[in-house]
Amino acid sequence: MFQITLRKLTLWRNETAKKEGVELFRVLPNKTLEEIAHKCPGSKAEMIEIKGIKDAKFNKYGRDILGIIKEDQGGAETDKPSAKKANLSYFREKAQEKKQEEKILSVGEFWDIVNEKLWSLQVKIRGEVSSVDNRNNVIYFSLKDKKDESVMNCLIFKYQYEVLGINLQEGMEVMVEGCPEVYKPYGKLSFKTNVIELEGEGVLKKEYEMLRRKLEEEGIFDEQNKKALCALPQNIGLITSRDGAAIGDFISNIGKYGLKIKFVNSSVEGKRAVFELMNAVKLFRKMKDLDALVIIRGGGSLESLQAFNNEALIRCAKALKVPIICGVGHDRDISLLSLAADYSVSTPTAAAKLIGNLWEREIDKISYHEKNILAGFEKKFQNEKYKLENCTVGIERGFQNILEEAESKYDYFLSSAFKIIERDIVSKKARIADFRKDYCSKFESRLAYIGNNIESADNSLRLNDPERQLQMGYGIVSKNGKSLRSVEEIRKNDIIKVRLQGGEAKALIQEIKKFKE
Repeated sequence: MFQITLRKLTLWRNETAKKEGVELFRVLPNKTLEEIAHKCPGSKAEMIEIKGIKDAKFNKYGRDILGIIKEDQGGAETDKPSAKKANLSYFREKAQEKKQEEKILSVGEFWDIVNEKLWSLQVKIRGEVSSVDNRNNVIYFSLKDKKDESVMNCLIFKYQYEVLGINLQEGMEVMVEGCPEVYKPYGKLSFKTNVIELEGEGVLKKEYEMLRRKLEEEGIFDEQNKKALCALPQNIGLITSRDGAAIGDFISNIGKYGLKIKFVNSSVEGKRAVFELMNAVKLFRKMKDLDALVIIRGGGSLESLQAFNNEALIRCAKALKVPIICGVGHDRDISLLSLAADYSVSTPTAAAKLIGNLWEREIDKISYHEKNILAGFEKKFQNEKYKLENCTVGIERGFQNILEEAESKYDYFLSSAFKIIERDIVSKKARIADFRKDYCSKFESRLAYIGNNIESADNSLRLNDPERQLQMGYGIVSKNGKSLRSVEEIRKNDIIKVRLQGGEAKALIQEIKKFKE
C-alpha cells in the first residue's frame, strides 16, 4: 500500500511540476511525499502536521492529495489512525511488499520502480563539461571527474537552459542540481538537470563581462530608456525572500505613508532562483495600478548573485511597464539587473528610503508652500491695510472739500433761486391772466352754441310730440299695450284701446275692412 500510494503521489507531483514549469521539489519534496504515503492523512488537520505542508500548500494541492489517498483506501474516510489500525497498515504493507517481490515485472515496470527510487536522489554534483549536444528541445551534455576520469551523462530541457543563460562549453567547470533518471526506451541512465551554475570566479567574471557588453550594445542600460517614478507612488510590488534580512530592512525604512505593498516570496540565491524571480515578475506584470516594483536582497559574492546576472530575468524585468527599483547589495561587481533597472541602489534600506524620500520631498514642498502662503497673506494684508488707511485719509479730505463746495454752492443757490422764483412768479401771473381772459371768451362762445342746440332740439320735440298730433284730430290705437300701425295686426272681436285728446276708449272690433293699395 505504501509503495503504490507513494508511486501515485510521485507521478502526480511530476505532472504538476511539468504543468507549472517548476522544479519537482517546488511542488513537494520526496521526503514529504514519503511521509504522506506512510501516514495517509484523511483531513486537513492531519496533513498540516506533516513537515513541508502548510496552509498555502494544502490550499493549492490538498484536495488532489486527499483524493489519491482516498482512492487507494477504497473511498473510506480516514480519521487519525489508532495503534491497531497502524499495526494493520504495517502488516498490509509487508504483505504487499512480499507479494510484489514474488511478482514478475516487465522491463517498463522495473524501470518505473527504479525511477521512483532515483527521484528521491536530489543532489548537487560538480564536474567538468566533456561534451555538449544541443538538440531541438533538450541539451545533452556529459560531466567528467578530474580525479578519476569518471563520466556522467546529463540532460536539461532547452527552456530551462535558455532561462539559466549559460553557454555550456567543453572544459567548463560547473555545478549541476537534479536527480538521476533512466530513459526507458534505451535503458540509459542520465542525470536530469534542473539548475546549472558556473564554478570559479574567473569564469563567472568572464560570463558577466560578455553579457554586460552585449546588453550595453543593445541599449538596455541607457538612461533614456529608463522609466521615471511617479511623484507619490502608493502601490509597491516587492520581490525578495521571506527568510532573508532584506525584507525587514525594507519594511522598517519605508516610512509610514499608507503605502500598499504587495509581496511575492522568491529565492534570491544562485542560479536556481532565476525561475522563481521570473515567475514573480510575470505575476506583477498582470497587476493593475502598480506604481513601482522593488527587487531586493542582501549583499553577496559574484557566485551568489548569479540569478541577478541572468539575461532572461533582465529582459523579463525590462518588459514591465512600471519602473523597477533594484536594491541588490553588492561588494565589487554591481549586478546586471541593477544596471538595467530604472533605479539602482546598493542596499534594501536605500531602496526603501528612495521611495520614502519622494513622500518626504512632497511633504517638505507642502510645508514650504504653507509658509509662503502665510507670509504672502500677511504681506498682502499689510499692503491692503496701508491702502485702506490711505483711502480713508483721501475720503476724509474729499468729503471736507465736498462740504466746503456744497456750502458755497448752497449760498449761490439761495441767492440765485430767489431771483429765479421771483421772475417765474411774475411770468406765471401774466400767463394766468391771459389764460383767464381766453378761457372766459371761449366759455361764453360755447354757452351760446349749446343754447342754440337746445332751442333747436326743443322745437323738434314740440313738432314731434304725440299730444300735438292728438290735438290735430289723430288718435293712438293699441292692443295689449302695443301700438298698432297696420290693420293686419288686429282680428275680429279683438278689444283695442284708442287714445284721443282728453282721454281714451276701448272698442270691440266687429268688422275689418282693408283698402287696396
